[in-house]
Amino acid sequence: MIKLFLKKTDDFLFNSIENIFKKIEGSHKYHAISVDISQELKNFEQNPLTCIIACDTKFESSIKIRLKMMIGIFFVTIPIIGFSVLSYILDIEYSYSFMLTFVVAMLATSRLDEIARRYVASRLAIS
Repeated sequence: MIKLFLKKTDDFLFNSIENIFKKIEGSHKYHAISVDISQELKNFEQNPLTCIIACDTKFESSIKIRLKMMIGIFFVTIPIIGFSVLSYILDIEYSYSFMLTFVVAMLATSRLDEIARRYVASRLAIS
């Protein structure tokens, strides 16, 4: 059961990263902004979530911000609502819903390094 959950989470994160890259690449091509994709992929592989002001390119910052928004929506907001409703129904302390949400968010972000490596390897193999 846990392996199935992790596989589904990994697939969701991989597809989300792929979609984010495609959208931002398309936006940069539309606006005729040149981007060194291989360098951007290497930077993303090294730090998939860390934004460094004035050091990251606009492309890299856009990817990281959208990735953080996606994690915030799917791995923080939705679980906190779900666990809060469950806490209300079962009449238990709401602190459990926050702890479980924290666990879900930490599992998702811990898997992100592995997913980033896998995505970069697949993109470089295609190129």
